[in-house]
Amino acid sequence: MRFGARTIKTGISVALVLLIAEAFQFQQIVVPALAASLALLPSVYQTGVRLLEELKGNLIGALLAVFSLMLTPNPTPIAIGVVIIIAISILLFLNLESTTRTVILTTILIMEGASQSDMPVWMFAGERYLLIMMGITVALVVNALLFPPRYERKLEDEIATVSQMAVRIARLFSETEGGRSSFESLDETKKKHRASKTTYDFFEEEIKANRWLEKKTPIYRRAVLKSKMIDTNSAAIHVLDKLHDDFLTLEHLPPQLEDELMRHMRHLLRRHERLFSAYELENEHIIDREEDLIHENFDFAKLMIEKMRDEEEDLILTVVPLVATMTDWVKAMNELERYLITEMKKHGDNLKVEPRKKWFFED
Repeated sequence: MRFGARTIKTGISVALVLLIAEAFQFQQIVVPALAASLALLPSVYQTGVRLLEELKGNLIGALLAVFSLMLTPNPTPIAIGVVIIIAISILLFLNLESTTRTVILTTILIMEGASQSDMPVWMFAGERYLLIMMGITVALVVNALLFPPRYERKLEDEIATVSQMAVRIARLFSETEGGRSSFESLDETKKKHRASKTTYDFFEEEIKANRWLEKKTPIYRRAVLKSKMIDTNSAAIHVLDKLHDDFLTLEHLPPQLEDELMRHMRHLLRRHERLFSAYELENEHIIDREEDLIHENFDFAKLMIEKMRDEEEDLILTVVPLVATMTDWVKAMNELERYLITEMKKHGDNLKVEPRKKWFFED
């Protein structure tokens, strides 16, 4: 059994909404509680966007319900279904489909309950609308103030983990005779890499949600740096993917070309490690700036293409795309290196987020 921050915040949001509803003696206390449980999303920014969407979507549902009740004071199930169809169609047209569940709830509650209430239709609909929006607003406030999501530290850890896993695979392939077994953890590496990209999206949303904070420039620089680190990991994984897919064909490489491929692979691997170590240790001197990886990669590509002229067509069609993926890896590392060195010289103290103590229920 595991307690996550979102689990705890959902329970607290529902409890607060129920207490508020009881304090003001609302009859339908389940309505705002359900709305609160549906509105709590992974980031403060997403919850804020959802609040605006729910304001629009539920207003549409409430207005349609009121208009329908003006035409038919005692709505039949068919009439309710028709109104819901119209409401969903409008939501889809306005790109508000994320609010469909609460809009359906609002529409049904108004159309079913208004005929049994002594309140005027417009007042009854307004109360139900405010109840739902109260639940969503409470969820937003709880998400923003109570253990707000902090994705930057998590992102740093995920990027480092992916880099280490990719380096381990590349080293097994290029420095040992692990063969195809070298790629056993490749699927897991790709899975963690996809997770890091998702976390980066949440991190960007976290930045948007904190636009009013002072000294926000450093976090923008860190976001750019982490984006380039993710791109470098992507390029490395692409090379590993290519090596894995074409493993059987590459086994037929002439010994000289195979040795050259392994040598170049080890060189790229060493540069990748140094870049990430320089960031982790905040020491630009770890990077060997004397070597020109761009020109070396060009020489490697030129050598491979020249030596492959007399080889079989299948082998040529395998090696050329592999060289292209290696070139992409070199470009990504070069971009990361330039940005990393520049930022270390200008803003070395603001490149990494300070680690903080985690609560027991945090991811």
